[in-house]
Amino acid sequence: MSGKKFDVDEGWAFARENKFNRMVIETRFDRQKFKETQHKEIVDRERKPLSDDELEEMERASLRDPVTALFNQRTFLRKLEYELRRAKRYKRPLSLMVLSVDNMSSLKRQYGQMIADDVMKAAARIVEHCVRDVDISGRAEGMRIGCIFPETYSSRAMIVAERVRERIRTEPVNNELRHLRVTISVGVVSFPTHARDEIELMNKALEFASVSEVQGGDRVHNG
Repeated sequence: MSGKKFDVDEGWAFARENKFNRMVIETRFDRQKFKETQHKEIVDRERKPLSDDELEEMERASLRDPVTALFNQRTFLRKLEYELRRAKRYKRPLSLMVLSVDNMSSLKRQYGQMIADDVMKAAARIVEHCVRDVDISGRAEGMRIGCIFPETYSSRAMIVAERVRERIRTEPVNNELRHLRVTISVGVVSFPTHARDEIELMNKALEFASVSEVQGGDRVHNG
């Protein structure tokens, strides 16, 4: 009897182990099928030809800064290089404005990154409203915004910079943040007065913006 009981127990143990093994195999199979299906869907999406509108939208997005919707830093520097070549070729003036929001680090610590992004969006929006269609706005360096003024002397660029500074100082960031006011520090440089290539011109504009900030902010510096 004891031998027979042992055989029954052994049989149940074998059955349980066999069932567990089948479950493991089925689970692995299901997961593998899921991975294969997922991979096939990804491949099919990649193989699907994009429409002209989709391609154009992707190209535009690759040139733009996701926060401000202005040209991103790389594209902005390329635009500066191109416009400077034109200015040299046709012996025309060119000016560059760079601005930074005063106390941005404190704003980020106090309100968080989302509010800091809202401030940058507001600054970008005001810059776009104050400049001409031929002027080119974009992200300069870090949290700074720049604007290229083709065929413009620094005296004219200074007028625009002061207009931008005044509007940013007096206008609310947005409807939800009507209590929040910010100021900016601005640097304005021109070709050929301050520099003769795009790197020197950008560095000088950044330097002048830093001088404005050191002097207390809410001002425009032109050297």
